[in-house]
Amino acid sequence: MRGFIRSWPWAFLACWLFVFAGTGLRARFTADDLRNLHVHLTPPLARLALSNLAFWSTAYRPMGGLFYAGIYHLFGFRPLPFRIGCFVLIAVNVGLLYRVCARLGGSREIGLLAALLDAYHAWFVDLYQSTGTIYELLCFTFYVGALDLYTRIRQQDRMPRGREWAFILILYVAALDSKELAVTLPLALACYELLWHRPRSASALRWLGAEGRGTLLTGALTIPYVIGKLTGPASLIENPMYRASISPGRYVGAFRLYLNVIFYQDQFFRLFPAAVLMAAMLALALWQRSRPLLFAWLFVLFSVLPFIFLPRYAGFFIYLPMLGWTLFAATALAMAREKLAGRMPPWALFLAVAAVLAPLHVRESRKTAAVFETASLPTAEAIAAFARARVSLPHGAHVFFASDPFPAGDYSLLFLTEEFYHDPTLSIRRARDGARTDHRHWDAIFAWRAGDWVSQAAPLPPHPAARG
Repeated sequence: MRGFIRSWPWAFLACWLFVFAGTGLRARFTADDLRNLHVHLTPPLARLALSNLAFWSTAYRPMGGLFYAGIYHLFGFRPLPFRIGCFVLIAVNVGLLYRVCARLGGSREIGLLAALLDAYHAWFVDLYQSTGTIYELLCFTFYVGALDLYTRIRQQDRMPRGREWAFILILYVAALDSKELAVTLPLALACYELLWHRPRSASALRWLGAEGRGTLLTGALTIPYVIGKLTGPASLIENPMYRASISPGRYVGAFRLYLNVIFYQDQFFRLFPAAVLMAAMLALALWQRSRPLLFAWLFVLFSVLPFIFLPRYAGFFIYLPMLGWTLFAATALAMAREKLAGRMPPWALFLAVAAVLAPLHVRESRKTAAVFETASLPTAEAIAAFARARVSLPHGAHVFFASDPFPAGDYSLLFLTEEFYHDPTLSIRRARDGARTDHRHWDAIFAWRAGDWVSQAAPLPPHPAARG
């Protein structure tokens, strides 16, 4: 019975995630998935694996590349294995967030409340419907995994030892290889040390050599990473989507937009309400002299730095910063229960929070699902039609699409065809992009008719590579 009492919240959280996000297991490939597969399948798998060691290079998020390429080579061109992998990571991340928040907050109650708040958010629809967010998921896993290990060791009133340092740094490098969001880990370790372990010396240099060693070592890895990403060939700075516009105004303007995401608001958080909220959170942390609240407040401010100055905006970008938001909310709720409703058991507060969140999630899920669906491309239909057409193509074939259901100028059909036939050497042209059939030999000409590919090539048994 005692085991059931302790485990029922986890069963509840598993059902919670499945009820609200379970449809994501049936999600199709998105345009991002097709592009990412194309990028990560281009180099040999061995080179992709080695690029994770050279974490400072401009290789595009090679840890996510291993996920894409590994599942593709193991299971073929089918979305379900990718979706299962993503949902496994989501579940692992909820568990990691629980561990860190329970440790920093000082109670299992705070950890479970934070896990409930983090387990599902309707405006993070891409996390549940698109494998293209695998970079955020992996970054969270390794980042919070490193933070979890570090704080567990430090709460034993000692510093990490040789192998423990190595493991923490390996996790950090893996987080950097997953996505650029990870560069704030040195700040997270510094904030933890300054709040939970008072410096023995006022000298910054002495502090870095003692309590600040985690910040020093992770910072030493961050410097070549940032330099390499910004100055190497094909660096991020050459991509207009990653050209930052750094200014206080840009930070404040983008930060309030993400507040609207967190609280399911459209335009409520303009400058004044956003400033009032953040000031009230800081005042509560200082009034209660609460280290968890102050750490959470600082975390939500600095964890957004890698993306808040960029021109691109997406709700799921704040997946990692949600660690700070959920820790703050869970700690504040637990404090309120103790002070205002001392006789209320923790499990009752847990269920009360769930009862408040459930109708909000239902309402917002309908909105975000509709928006996501309108932006979806007919990838599943095109893949199924290729399987039904049973057209085999020679290696490096020249393929022409006289008509297709994809927008002009979009590369999704090119990537999809390459990945279905396991052949990146295919030469593909589309009439929709202005190509013509004149004066050229084509190995196959496809046309889209009533949801099927009609081909001038003779139907043959499926190509051995065209699995799934």
